[in-house]
Amino acid sequence: MRVLGAAFFVLALTGRVLIPAGAPDADRHLPPLLPLPRLADGDTIVLTDDLDVRVTLQEPASRIVSLVPAATEILFEIGAGDRLVGRTRFDRHPQEVLAVPSVGDGVRPSVELIVALEPDLVILFAGPDSRRAADELRRIGVPVLAVRHNTLTDLYRNIGRLGQVTGSSGPSERLSATIREDLESVREATGRLLRRTVYYDAWWQPPITIGRGSYLDSLITLAGGRNVFGDLQRPSPQVSLEAIAAREPEIILYPVHRGVEGRAPVSERPGWHILEAVRSGRVRVFDGELVVRLGPQVAAAVRELARAIHPGFE
Repeated sequence: MRVLGAAFFVLALTGRVLIPAGAPDADRHLPPLLPLPRLADGDTIVLTDDLDVRVTLQEPASRIVSLVPAATEILFEIGAGDRLVGRTRFDRHPQEVLAVPSVGDGVRPSVELIVALEPDLVILFAGPDSRRAADELRRIGVPVLAVRHNTLTDLYRNIGRLGQVTGSSGPSERLSATIREDLESVREATGRLLRRTVYYDAWWQPPITIGRGSYLDSLITLAGGRNVFGDLQRPSPQVSLEAIAAREPEIILYPVHRGVEGRAPVSERPGWHILEAVRSGRVRVFDGELVVRLGPQVAAAVRELARAIHPGFE
């Protein structure tokens, strides 16, 4: 399980939970885009982060250390990737990020490594594992933006925040609008299809799936599926093979992740042939790395899920 824990930090872009928690009811209805305040040249940038701390910048950040891979990807997408001076060892997207120095882990990060890069802004997860680093950085005068990044609402909010702190509000608003437009387009297309029941195979010893508390549950809904464990509130519930069989999923979604070891194909697992989906060959393999990145490519992730649930979907 050690490999699993590390891999799911890479994949889910969150602290110590396997699958990000969320508020899927709002996500299913695609939260509204709120206009951001426009700043004149020379205006002080002031916002409140997800630890309820007031963040003040006298000018747009120009030396950013991002400890949130999704935020890193957003920065590149809005044209602020050249402001990055540090990233985590888990960052892979876009390719250009590999040229940025790594500071190691994104949770419980090394404050010394971060400070050595002389940042004027550090972006990190708003969670207990990052709290100590956030407090230490603020104590020595380094601005910190602590963010939650678990739902589509968070995605839109954080795109807006990153636009504000980099002076790129225009590009950030356009990115949010494009994402929403693309998601609406996919939802409209899948809305004409028969909704299929699915089991999301996050892990198998023990079986771990996604519940209503995961934003992935919302993405499955947008993709024209129904998560058979969508009634469970926990984002990453442990279930049993018998419970999966009792819910009779039509399709098993099998995400493939680079670097994840020890995960047996569904058809080779002892006992899993009690599932009709396995006996009938309805195990759908798809790009798991794309699907669990809650960032600028989220609409492509929903399309990937839609193709897995509805073969032939484009």
